[in-house]
Amino acid sequence: MKNILVIYYSQTGQLKNILNSILEPLNPKTYNIDYKEIKPSKPYKFPWSAENFFEVFPNSKSGISCKLEPMSFENTEKYDLIILGLQVWYLEASIPVSSFLKSKYAKILNGKNIITVYGVRNMWINAHQTVKKLIYKQNGNYLGNIVLADRHNNLISVLTIVRWLIHNKKNKGKLLPAAGISKKEIFEAKKFSPLISKALQKNSFNNLQKELLKKGAISVDYHIMKTEFAGSKIFNIWTSIILNKSKTNSKKRKLLLKLFEFYLYFVIFVISPISSIVFKLIRLLFHKKTEKEILRQTSF
Repeated sequence: MKNILVIYYSQTGQLKNILNSILEPLNPKTYNIDYKEIKPSKPYKFPWSAENFFEVFPNSKSGISCKLEPMSFENTEKYDLIILGLQVWYLEASIPVSSFLKSKYAKILNGKNIITVYGVRNMWINAHQTVKKLIYKQNGNYLGNIVLADRHNNLISVLTIVRWLIHNKKNKGKLLPAAGISKKEIFEAKKFSPLISKALQKNSFNNLQKELLKKGAISVDYHIMKTEFAGSKIFNIWTSIILNKSKTNSKKRKLLLKLFEFYLYFVIFVISPISSIVFKLIRLLFHKKTEKEILRQTSF
């Protein structure tokens, strides 16, 4: 019997569906799977209000933790694999997940084989770099990564994600497609199960990520990656200004967040389409160089 521990935070339920799809094919006679949900002491309500959606920005980007409900793990030595499921908030791991990784509960990762599973809109590499460091800080063996993303155009996915997270309208509308990762892609995530099973049965994870990549575990658009990196640098500036120049719930904080909101939409709908064209041309002209950069940024 092989034992798997799944640690996750899923605000909308989409990520939990992804994890279930990946693990469902595993025979319960051969695998024991324990789920442990990360629960903030003060839950992040869904759907968000427009105000709350932006209020979490500075804490998320700067890695400020929230208080978590107590977590307990019994017989921790039994686990052959830990799967960490996470979302991305403002180009970083969601506050509940980053809080877990910095907490005393993350000691469970010490010496364990770990796979991450992301459910994202389209930007996740910056979060991956942070999560990787936190896993290694806990002495975890980071061995695999699976990323399921919204495959719609960047601008379309912004509209659908806002429509979903703030207005709780996920289904296809008159003008917009359904929000989030497609049901088809979530269903097809089952294809990763045999690879995970093979690695567990052989107790060998050396080639797991290579095999996962062959099955499409990661897909990176160079122009999205570069846009993310540029955005992360500017987000850091905004975060510094907001945290250093205002207090939580103050009028000044609300004003700064409103200015950030206007800035964000301006960049997304005016600047990013232009920069995407530039980065696509760079990708076309310097394919080998950009391929190496992608590999470097997504490696372990």
